[in-house]
Amino acid sequence: MSFSVGDIPFFKEYQFTDTGKTAPHFGLVLLPENATKYTSSVLCCVITSQQPNRKKWSLLLRCSCYSCFANDSYACFDRKDLVSKNGLGNDPQPRAKLDKGDLSKAYKILRGSLFAIKDLANDPYMRGVIIYEWKKALGISIEDLIK
Repeated sequence: MSFSVGDIPFFKEYQFTDTGKTAPHFGLVLLPENATKYTSSVLCCVITSQQPNRKKWSLLLRCSCYSCFANDSYACFDRKDLVSKNGLGNDPQPRAKLDKGDLSKAYKILRGSLFAIKDLANDPYMRGVIIYEWKKALGISIEDLIK
């Protein structure tokens, strides 16, 4: 199973990088696994229904737009994790994908978090690949990237 930028998979075992704990959780794919050397893991940010502490680094995902959520939820770009694909649930994956408008909003928040938050995506190579993949997902051409 391969994921794309903006996919929303459900992990029956999502391991949080900051605490090392595991719990059932949704994640938002930040980087497809074929763009990294981590072929059995995917870089995600946490999606939670809890009000985030830092709203600046989160995107509201309304349950009226994303049927996989029972409540309005938040993609938290200050909480990035490299999650094993072995922890995926058995149901069809991904459960949803960001719509074009939310993909654009998410990119703006993600880009800011890449430069402001110290985490595993802070590596200059990783940051560049993430920005490149998101621009590709948004339909920004390579020529536009060079200009």
